[in-house]
Amino acid sequence: MNVEFGYQYALNTHGVDQSTQTIPQLDLRLGVSEKSELDLLWDGWNINNTDGQSSESSVADVSIGGKYRLRRGDEYNLTLLGLLSLPVGSSPSSSDNIDPLLGLLWDYSLADQISMFGVVQSSSFKFEGDRAYDAQLAIGSSFTLSTKLSTFIEIYGIWPSEAQIDDEVVIDAGFTYLLGNDLQVDINMGLGLNNDSDSFAGLGIAARY
Repeated sequence: MNVEFGYQYALNTHGVDQSTQTIPQLDLRLGVSEKSELDLLWDGWNINNTDGQSSESSVADVSIGGKYRLRRGDEYNLTLLGLLSLPVGSSPSSSDNIDPLLGLLWDYSLADQISMFGVVQSSSFKFEGDRAYDAQLAIGSSFTLSTKLSTFIEIYGIWPSEAQIDDEVVIDAGFTYLLGNDLQVDINMGLGLNNDSDSFAGLGIAARY
């Protein structure tokens, strides 16, 4: 079993200054078999601040689902991801609907210390009473710097099917450090590449039991 917690501060200064703090960013992963796991994700509490307004706190929805490894090898791996977001949160963090997500995760080893990774996924959500969809793509590279220290960089984007919803494109990078065989900490930062994408900084901790 793996348990991850984190904190993130997101900021958008295009137009009216807006920021969001999110904690505890819970990610619970429970192995079911050699190829599959159950996942539970909950961002937790969001504290939104808009310039000139009072701060607003809300609770995020919970996502449950799992992963199934389609291929495991020395060169590359393929994993199927499926999640359902359940409307247990509060406005404005809740969608008030059950929203599915389906994705494919991959990684490819380029050398002993370098690998590529990526995600191709899509989610469905309600928009103005009808179902809408988005395409979510990510590609990145990770580098092992020592037995304990690693780093990564990636770029990802979200493209909704509805023209009224803005696209998002972000580049982010971070470091992970092993404190022990079963404990890891990380820091990360992201830069929004268009006016509708937030920039952010965060930190996290992951433990294996």
